[in-house]
Amino acid sequence: MRAISPRFALPVLAAALVVLVAVLPGVSTPQPEPTTADVTTTSYTCPSWDGLTVTAGQVVAGDEATAVALPDGADVPELADASVWRSAAPRGDAITVTQTGESSGAVGFLAGNATNRGEGLAVASCPQIVHDAWFSGLGAVEGHDAELVLVNPGRDEAVVNLRAWSPVGEVDVPDGDALTLAPGESRRIAGSDLAAGESLLTVRVARQRGVVVAAVLESGSGPVRGSDVQTAGPAPSRQAVLSGIPAGAERRLILTNPGGETANVEVSVVSADSGTFVAEGLDDVTVEPGSVREIAIPGEAPAGAALRLDATEPVAAIVRSQSPEDVADSAALSALRSGPAVVPVVGDTQVTVVAADSDLDAQLEVFDAQMQSLGTRELSVPQGTSSSIAIGEVAEGGAYAVVRAEGGYAAARYADGARIASLPLTVAPVDAVAPAVSWGGRWH
Repeated sequence: MRAISPRFALPVLAAALVVLVAVLPGVSTPQPEPTTADVTTTSYTCPSWDGLTVTAGQVVAGDEATAVALPDGADVPELADASVWRSAAPRGDAITVTQTGESSGAVGFLAGNATNRGEGLAVASCPQIVHDAWFSGLGAVEGHDAELVLVNPGRDEAVVNLRAWSPVGEVDVPDGDALTLAPGESRRIAGSDLAAGESLLTVRVARQRGVVVAAVLESGSGPVRGSDVQTAGPAPSRQAVLSGIPAGAERRLILTNPGGETANVEVSVVSADSGTFVAEGLDDVTVEPGSVREIAIPGEAPAGAALRLDATEPVAAIVRSQSPEDVADSAALSALRSGPAVVPVVGDTQVTVVAADSDLDAQLEVFDAQMQSLGTRELSVPQGTSSSIAIGEVAEGGAYAVVRAEGGYAAARYADGARIASLPLTVAPVDAVAPAVSWGGRWH
């Protein structure tokens, strides 16, 4: 047998070691479970509409906050104190708030009556950066016209893609393939400019480059009366939970199937007293490929209940509640995992907690504008049921409430005289998943 030449010995040995490292158990460390890191800086942008006040707050007091109007960058000093809940009238095209503080959970909301735009009550979260946002039930006809607002709060150019669907199929959006926004620019697009003559549109906003936030103001004086603000709804899915449905209103479910196969949807009611049951006539709702469908919700779905959707194909969904004077859109909810949600108090404010998947222990704590606790209520919600409570039953004089319902879903519904609104609750930015990084065969 020939001996290995010395000049080949080291490369062969190195190759052998590489093989051993690859095959020997325990040499490389398995990927660890995800960890969380405290969020120290949060930014959000609130589009400006007449009559809608910007409210800024947090779960715990922050260190510092700055607020500027776009596009001119003028300071908004009323929103600069990170230790209290504060508010300001709309300025410019939008207001961007940036807050620092370890796990302060900074949040912002729009609330008020939309002046000269239906005069209805609107309560909505100020949006953060859009990745893939869906807006349902938009109008593009006389007496019901939506306004889509896109804002670039960043320092670089932003590009988004717009797509739209109607009851008869996908609609071509003019210049929708690559709509460009300069730094600080806001773009307001009427529903009639997206697809004129359509009374029921679903619009998708997909970010391609840069940063952008998006929101929609719905208003009308015809079949849709009053006004409401939608912020980014979740992408279509096969399962969804919707709540925050006001009382005393006609309710309709708007479903969008953007895919290429027919979606069969089972609609169940999740109630406080009767548990979960399939809504009459809604055990098999079909939505044709690439279309939008609107269905009446039977009267047995009580106020404060939730809807659960189980579909064979991904669908986007909202519940539209129409009272004699106002409209409220209730979007699909995200589960409250790893953190609290925040509810602004506006008029008669009620919170619904939904235990769709398992028994749930929830807590609701009410605070004043100085962030002093006014009262706490514990809720035990059995699996397959929902539970509602008025903020005023917990404490009077509250400015906001903090809801903790790990693994559950929650929404708020509002009434101010004859005006109504709905707000899906999402986790405040207290912490975030920290990525694991691997080098040298080990995860760090």
